[in-house]
Amino acid sequence: MRAESDIHLNLAVVVGEVARDATRVDMGDGRVFTNFDLVSREGGVRTVVPVTYEGEMEIAAGELAAVSGHVNKRFFASGSGMASRTDVRADKVTIVRRRDQVSRFMAGVLKGLGSR
Repeated sequence: MRAESDIHLNLAVVVGEVARDATRVDMGDGRVFTNFDLVSREGGVRTVVPVTYEGEMEIAAGELAAVSGHVNKRFFASGSGMASRTDVRADKVTIVRRRDQVSRFMAGVLKGLGSR
């Protein structure tokens, strides 16, 4: 059995409305990423969450989506020096059309925790 100090978890789950159409980023090494923003509203607070998914996918502004993955901070050179961006690196993205899909999505996320 692991000691408590050995237990680490970086898990992010966001359900919200896609704020803008996704953009595709070709990395030059053959990898493709899809970027989009999710807007989550909870308790009167509006939060915009940047999402990055490795792979190509179609997702449009106004769609409701559920995303699971991990929080990622990356650093890169910009015109004014070093910059950083924090986003959710999505492992799974599901377009939500019915409320019960969110429950099933969450059940899948929880089931996946058991295999870690």
